[in-house]
Amino acid sequence: MVPHCAEHPFQFAYSRGGFEQTYFNVGRRRESRRAGGRADLLVRELLDARIVGRDTPEYDADPGFNADGAHTVRIIADHFGLPSPPLDLGPVDSST
Repeated sequence: MVPHCAEHPFQFAYSRGGFEQTYFNVGRRRESRRAGGRADLLVRELLDARIVGRDTPEYDADPGFNADGAHTVRIIADHFGLPSPPLDLGPVDSST
């Protein structure tokens, strides 16, 4: 994730074979605007978490819900099998 500007502070981009598969901004409902050859790659997970879509009561109940994109990062990490939280591989074993 790369800090960009105050309006769109974090973005996620996934490329494969030299082509952008999906790209979207992270946090505060920004995930609803996605682009790329497979723009909806994570849409099922985002819908199930109520981060995007018509049914997003968490945003109404808590204006700060997913403001930092933590819920979205968890979805990305789970989808790609990344270690989370924290996104850390832990200590490196130098004996191998």
